[in-house]
Amino acid sequence: MTIDSVIIGIGFILIQLFATHVISSTSLSASTWLSLCGGVAIAYVFVYILPTLHNEQNQLGGDNAIQAELYVLGLFGLLVYFTIYKLADKRRNEGEDTRFYLVEVGFFAAYTFMVSYIVFSSDVATIEAAFYGLAIGLHFIGVSYNLWLENHRLHIKAGRFILAGATLLGIIIGSIGPPSNLYVDSMIAFTSGAMIFNVISKEMPTERNTHLYTFLGSASIYAVVIIALTTWLSL
Repeated sequence: MTIDSVIIGIGFILIQLFATHVISSTSLSASTWLSLCGGVAIAYVFVYILPTLHNEQNQLGGDNAIQAELYVLGLFGLLVYFTIYKLADKRRNEGEDTRFYLVEVGFFAAYTFMVSYIVFSSDVATIEAAFYGLAIGLHFIGVSYNLWLENHRLHIKAGRFILAGATLLGIIIGSIGPPSNLYVDSMIAFTSGAMIFNVISKEMPTERNTHLYTFLGSASIYAVVIIALTTWLSL
């Protein structure tokens, strides 16, 4: 593990522990923060994750393949986290949010583990890793903050530590695991679907929180930078 990876990993863990403090201690409103995080995260999905998924699917394809295995896993990831979101909303309306919050945190702990594993098992250049780390770090702020909104007390007492532990585990295993195989490709596919849903449902501007320009600006700038960076590195 390089010093750059160590710094990014420590940043991820600190974000999980103190995301609510990061948002509340700045002059930016929570909705502006979420629009910023969502814009960068959705650009990351469409300019990096999905092209990576497409390349891996092409390598996986063959006479015995259904030509869409990884895309199906992406759809499955989206459906799983949509189901969790709807169940959490139902339990909250019924006044049963305390018990289900821990179930919700468990699913998001698995999600943060997989995302951290993917980032730290990828063989990318240092400058590339920094930009990808930025996208994931901002996305983790959005994930942690939204879980805090579900249950303030439990998140401060236990939820943030569960997320930080899952992140640390993903970093450690990802650093020593293989950089690319079917297992990693499957995680990329599943988390891409989950990330698309999480960003669209939780972090995109709504009619009541209209920080549209923040979202559009962050998504556009990040996409342009990543496209330029990957083009430059491929020369």
